[in-house]
Amino acid sequence: MDNFIAWMAGTWIAHIMRDVRFAWAICETIHFVGLCMLCGAVIVMDARLMGFFRKTISLHAVHALTPFAIVGFVLNLLTGIAFITRDAENYVINPDFQLKILAILLAGLNFLVFWFVIRRQLDKLPDDANTEVGAKIVGFSSVALWCLVIWFGRLIPVWGAG
Repeated sequence: MDNFIAWMAGTWIAHIMRDVRFAWAICETIHFVGLCMLCGAVIVMDARLMGFFRKTISLHAVHALTPFAIVGFVLNLLTGIAFITRDAENYVINPDFQLKILAILLAGLNFLVFWFVIRRQLDKLPDDANTEVGAKIVGFSSVALWCLVIWFGRLIPVWGAG
């Protein structure tokens, strides 16, 4: 692990994050914008998936927000990597960071269940249909997991060494 941490600290991204004035602040801003895109899309999509707003939001149209969620996730992934490379020795050992990564992985698995199982079931339903219990569980799990991602992310500098 020490070799990996040393490698990360020596990357060009780490040098930019340490040496370029405002690099951290710019990345934080981009990270926040990505978080807004991701969470905004996720909340609307998952609320509809859980059966809310059946009369006002089309079941099929709401999935047009998926590209916004993906772009938001990619922005967060790239800026998150930049944060980690700058201070890898503190992030890697931080339990809050580890829990954040676990929550992200579980949210990713939850998305795969949605994409390959639930989405196909939804294609057969009318726009104002109520969803099955499985879809509601996937929607609730998604919101809960992304809330945990934010929670643990905020705890990284507060409780950990990051």
